[in-house]
Amino acid sequence: MRGRRLHIIFASVLLGMLLWLSAVMRDQFQATVSVPLIIQDVPEGRAISTPVPPSLSLKVRGDGWQLALLTLGSHPPLEFSLESLPGRNKAISANDVVDRMALRPGVELVSMHPDSIYLDLDRSTQKKVRVATDVVMSFREDYGQVGPITVTPESVTVRGAESLLRGLQSWKTARTEFRDLTASVNADVPLAASAMYLISFSPPAVRVGVQVDLFAEQTFSGLPVEIRSVPGNREVILLPPKIEIVVRTGIRQLSSLTPADFRVSVDYAAVATDTTGSADFDVAAPQGVQLVAKKPARLEYVIRKRL
Repeated sequence: MRGRRLHIIFASVLLGMLLWLSAVMRDQFQATVSVPLIIQDVPEGRAISTPVPPSLSLKVRGDGWQLALLTLGSHPPLEFSLESLPGRNKAISANDVVDRMALRPGVELVSMHPDSIYLDLDRSTQKKVRVATDVVMSFREDYGQVGPITVTPESVTVRGAESLLRGLQSWKTARTEFRDLTASVNADVPLAASAMYLISFSPPAVRVGVQVDLFAEQTFSGLPVEIRSVPGNREVILLPPKIEIVVRTGIRQLSSLTPADFRVSVDYAAVATDTTGSADFDVAAPQGVQLVAKKPARLEYVIRKRL
């Protein structure tokens, strides 16, 4: 008996909610929808030089049910033929959108962003530009990147309006993340889409390579220190004359390193102007090798006239 009473209560509450929702959804609301935009029939040898967004943001008004159907459904792209736009100065306005977009009965367009699009033409051209990577990486503990990121091909052909490509020197890949890496990466990465301009690429993607290795540390001792730019009438004695360094890199690269791969030096000007009695020194290491420590951290010195 009690279970039957609960069913009745539940059904009454559900019916009340449906009746309330039905009444509310008859009211007028506003909503924003995004609709893809495509420009067609651009004349041969010409290209659009003004900004064209990939989609239009449309604010519409209507009753709740109509807006729910509009916002939940997918929207076919708005296709405009450049030849069909009236006048010499081609433009797309909100009225043009209403003419081409099949809005549901009872739904009206309130506003559009951007509120208008102007389509200027320029000579179409192409040029080769360098590819710049936009890659974010993280590595598992004790792993890291060895050597530079490689890109194949290193350059791509960009096509578009001459005025847009004139100062273009490089183009980025799409932002790509590689997380918790323990092995080398070779992945096809698309080029970043142009946010506002109609530009195409060939090829549309490149292969990005990242060498990843297990990292380890190694100590190199007895490295001589070179003194740069010493005047002919001066002599500098360093204490000690040789140093020790600790470096970190991938184990494959580490196994091939020798003391001859490192150059340790100090500039005479840094010694001559020092007031502390000790000078810092530079360590030049192969690419991809991290300097962990140098011993000693600074060098004492004696400057004297050459006899």
